[in-house]
Amino acid sequence: DAVADYVANGFKGNEKGASVFAGTCSACHGNDGKGIDMVAPNIRSYDSELVVNVIENGKKGAIGTMPKMTVLNKKQEQAVAAYVQSISK
Repeated sequence: DAVADYVANGFKGNEKGASVFAGTCSACHGNDGKGIDMVAPNIRSYDSELVVNVIENGKKGAIGTMPKMTVLNKKQEQAVAAYVQSISK
């Protein structure tokens, strides 16, 4: 049912994506995805493909390195990406 709701919602941010983001991403990227100075960048401009790629592979940047998030499954990755897109608008 959760997957059907996610698809029916046009792959847009939903409660599941918000929940996963809050528990996995917000400590570094902030509740609003705008980042925290010298901790993590603003990710609100990232498209869904980039969000999923960084979750799966990690990313080395000017601030430091984000490790890949092996604790998330594919559906959670997609939900987080959709959530990031929804807060970008």
